[in-house]
Amino acid sequence: MSGWTELTVAKVEAGLPTDMGALYLAWVEGNPSKGSRLAEIVAETVVSFREAVNTQCGVVMDEDPTMIPATGYRHAFNLAVFNLGMEMGVQFAPEVYSLFVQANIWLRMVQTGKLRPVPWETEAVGTPSYESGRGK
Repeated sequence: MSGWTELTVAKVEAGLPTDMGALYLAWVEGNPSKGSRLAEIVAETVVSFREAVNTQCGVVMDEDPTMIPATGYRHAFNLAVFNLGMEMGVQFAPEVYSLFVQANIWLRMVQTGKLRPVPWETEAVGTPSYESGRGK
């Protein structure tokens, strides 16, 4: 389905900044019980983004539960990385916090209907029509 992309643990691991990637590997090695934590964070992020989209009328959701709107991918990725870093105790630079805020703004804009995250599916919502009411 167009307009959707997959957010996975592998994509998040591959996209971690180099220094954070090394910290993550050391963190998991030092805390073996945290080995599945990134998978849990990614799953929670995907659910949050899908639930936000599902609040909009006329959206045809992708049936694959790992798919999120492509327009929100970067925000979802940043949110997952931020949450992982916070759990690991990473001290982020102040500008990184703005990425967290931007992700939450994106989610709220979708939930309030101010942002359409996926293209309209005409089969689901119909097509616009106009009747002036004149001449009757």
